[in-house]
Amino acid sequence: QRNIQVVTIEGSAVTISAWNETEPGGGTITPALAAANDRHLQFWTMTPYAVIKAALDAGDNAKVSKENSANVLSFPIASAGCLATGPCNNPRIAFKVILDAKNLIQRVESRSDNPVLGDLLTETTYSDYKDFGKLKFPTRILQKQGGFPVWNLTITKVDTEYPYVYIRPPAAVRAAAQQKAPPKVEAQKVAEGVWYLTGGTHHSVAVEFKDYVVLVECPLDDQRTMAVLAAVKQNMPNKPIRYVVNSHHHFDHLGGLRACAAEGATILTQAAAKTYYEKIWAQPHTIFPDRMGKERKKAVIEAVTEKRVLTDGSRTLEVYKLAGTNHADTMLIGYLPKEKILIEADVYTPGVPNAPPPAQPLAENTNLYDQLQRLKLDVQQVTPLHGRSVSIEDLRKAIGKSSAN
Repeated sequence: QRNIQVVTIEGSAVTISAWNETEPGGGTITPALAAANDRHLQFWTMTPYAVIKAALDAGDNAKVSKENSANVLSFPIASAGCLATGPCNNPRIAFKVILDAKNLIQRVESRSDNPVLGDLLTETTYSDYKDFGKLKFPTRILQKQGGFPVWNLTITKVDTEYPYVYIRPPAAVRAAAQQKAPPKVEAQKVAEGVWYLTGGTHHSVAVEFKDYVVLVECPLDDQRTMAVLAAVKQNMPNKPIRYVVNSHHHFDHLGGLRACAAEGATILTQAAAKTYYEKIWAQPHTIFPDRMGKERKKAVIEAVTEKRVLTDGSRTLEVYKLAGTNHADTMLIGYLPKEKILIEADVYTPGVPNAPPPAQPLAENTNLYDQLQRLKLDVQQVTPLHGRSVSIEDLRKAIGKSSAN
C-alpha cells in the first residue's frame, strides 16, 4: 500500500493544495491540508533553484549581508498554513541562505513552528556541485530537522530537458484548500455514551464514564484538537476529560496532544514513546505559542506496556498494544467490550462503500484481524481514526475471509 504525498502551488495569489493518494495520479485521494506547512517548506528547499525562486518572489523583503566573509541572503515566505487553512501557526517562515565563495548555495536554514517539535530549525546543505550540460547542480543534498537527518540524497543524473509538468489538484482537494474554514467536527453517537468525532482526515472517539470522559486521539495540532475538545464538552457536558489515549507516535497523531495535556487530561501512550514525549515537550514554542505553552501546564504521561483497563464498574475501555504491526511499534488500539467496538488508527482504513476488496490483502489489515483473534476480542464495529465506521465484516472482506472463517 503506497501513500504518495503531493503539494501544489498555484497562481499569483498562491493557493496551496496538499493531498495523499494511494496510486500515482489516483487511487484513494485524501486532502491533507494539515501537512501543507511541511510540504510547502520541502517544496522551497528541494533544490537550490527553488530557493532562488523563493528569494526572487520575496522581492524587496530579501536582504543581503555578510557573515564570516560569506554572502548571506535572508528573506521570509508566507506559510502554507495561512494560505491553505485560514488561521495558522506560521504567518511567515524565515529563510537564511549561505553562499560559498563561488556564490553557489551552500546551506539554507529556515525556522518555523511545528505542533510537535515547537521552534523547528530545518537545515538543508547542498554540496559537490557538478556540471550537467548547461546546469550546475549539487550531487548531494542533506536535510536535518531539529538536528536529525530527514533526507540524505545522492544525485547521479540531472535531466535538463525534462518538460514542465502541471499537476492539477483534484476537485475535492481544491475545494478544501480554498475553503480556509476552521476545523469542523461532526459528532456521531455510535453507542450510548460513545461519540465518533469526524469531519476531517483524522478522527477521535470520546467515551463517557460516570464521572469523566476518555478521549481517544488528539490529532494534528492545537486548532483541530481544540475543536474536538469543544465537541466533547457539547455532547458530554460537565464531565472532565480525565484520560486521553494516544494511538501512536507519528506526528499527525501526536500534534494535538499538548492541547489535551493543557486541558488537564492524563496522556496514555505506549511505554516506548513516553520518554520521547517528555523530551520533545520540553522544547520551546515561541514562534507560535500553543495552549500548553501559554498556560504553562506540565503534561502527565502514563505508559501502557501491553494492556490498560479503564473502568467505572459500569463501562470499560480496554487499551492494548498492537503486536505484529510494521506501521509503528508504539501502536495502541482501544476496545469497548460491552459495545463490541474497536478503535484503531492506520492499520485499517476502510475504503468507500461497496468498493471491491484489494486484489492482494494488505498485511496490516490481516495482522489486525489476527491480533483480534489472538486477544479474543469480540469486535462487531470498527471506528477507525481515518476513514469511516464499518462492521467487522468489512475487515473480513478486505482480507478475503468470509464470516464463517
